[in-house]
Amino acid sequence: MKDTIFFMLGTMLGGMCGVACMCVLQINRLYEGKEEDDAEKERADTFSSDRGRS
Repeated sequence: MKDTIFFMLGTMLGGMCGVACMCVLQINRLYEGKEEDDAEKERADTFSSDRGRS
């Protein structure tokens, strides 16, 4: 009985840690994508304003 309880606790704790790690990695990936989108918008703005000045 004691082994079963330890197995269940270990499985639940391991599952929670795994889900938490996957969430953290997904959040990190979302922020990296947002920075790339912002950089592309900034590049587009600089090109359009440079054309008018030359």
